[in-house]
Formats: sequence, C-alpha cells, structure tokens
Amino acid sequence: MLATILTSIAPMVIGKLADAFKAYEQKQISLAELQAKVAQALMECFSEVMRSETDALAKTFASFGQVMANSRLVRIVWAIIVLSQLGVLVWQQLGVPAVVYLWGGVWPSAGATIDWAYLLIAGMCGLGPVVLNAGPGKVNVDALKTPIGK
Repeated sequence: MLATILTSIAPMVIGKLADAFKAYEQKQISLAELQAKVAQALMECFSEVMRSETDALAKTFASFGQVMANSRLVRIVWAIIVLSQLGVLVWQQLGVPAVVYLWGGVWPSAGATIDWAYLLIAGMCGLGPVVLNAGPGKVNVDALKTPIGK
C-alpha cells in the first residue's frame, strides 16, 4: 500500500517542488513565496496520503464487517475477548477500590495488565485509526509551516 501511495504521489510533489525551486533560482519568486509553495506542496501530499489511508481503512473495516457477519466463530471470539477485558477494566477500576475501601488493606498494583486490557479492546474495536492518528503516521502540520531557511 505504501509503495502504491508513494509511486502515485511522488511525481506530483517532486514536480511541484522542482518548479518552485527553479522559479526561486531564476529570481521569479521570493524566498517567502518559495516557502509558501513548498508548504502547499507538502500539505497537498500529506492530504493525499491521508485520503489514501482513509480509503484503505474503509476497505479493511468493510471486509472485517463481512467476516463478522458471516462467521459465528469470529463473533464469539470477538465477544469473549472484548467482554473479558472489559471485565478486567471494571474490576480494576471499580471493584478493587471498593474492596480496599470496604475492608481496608493494600491491593497490589495491576502493572501492565490494565495497559494490555485497553490495547486489546482498542485492537478489537479498530486499532488502525488509533495507530494512524496517534502513531508514526501522524502528520505534524505545524512543523510543515516553519520557514525553510531555519
């Protein structure tokens, strides 16, 4: 998927950047105009990448929805995982404090169990958008607006 995106977007971005730098070298545009053209080309590139990622995610969720509709076993396994991890979270966040409050004492820390429960539920409900919007696929738009010369 990434190779397809890059091969379709790279010529567009490279062409726009080359034209902008060529115009700057020939003194047809100022440095500020060059910065604006570069930022615009990068923003168009990233918006195209985001559009492609969104299309791919939509297709992935559609195929997953078909599998869920057609396979009873997948529905059962999905429900077991989500409900068991939801039980872990409810117990750890409501049950444990209630037990400690009512009977006193100290309850040992759950450690990474809670993190795993959250991750499993997020994974079962659609980890793709979570990763793309918060992980390595996140685009820092403010960084694209900084001047080129700095």
